[in-house]
Amino acid sequence: MSTVWDIDAWVEEAAWSPIKRFYPTAVTKNVALPINLVFEHLLKLTEQGKLSLFWEIRCPSCFYTVIPNEDEEFNSGDLITCPLGHDFELMGENLFPVFEVNSEYRQYIRGKKKSPLQVMIRRKLVSAGL
Repeated sequence: MSTVWDIDAWVEEAAWSPIKRFYPTAVTKNVALPINLVFEHLLKLTEQGKLSLFWEIRCPSCFYTVIPNEDEEFNSGDLITCPLGHDFELMGENLFPVFEVNSEYRQYIRGKKKSPLQVMIRRKLVSAGL
């Protein structure tokens, strides 16, 4: 049975890997826990400084992701035009959470842990007597 520790392990593997950003649904599929539990735990990891939370805005007509400029701020009800020219009102169903592994945490994980591939290769070399 999966636990929140499986979420921690998944995030550690993501920190080791080239994954830049991920959706909570990716974690849910891999650890077989409910999305609400996964999301809450990812928020805790964000509070601990291991992750950062970003919000994607998606056009409901074409599902294109709208990337605001750094100085842009949107509020609920704002009218947004996607790059393909569709106008839509910003509402909760247009927002999608995306998490990113913080670079300091990534460096910490990479410094303390060997990759699963390195471990597998080492085991094969040892078992082959090399």
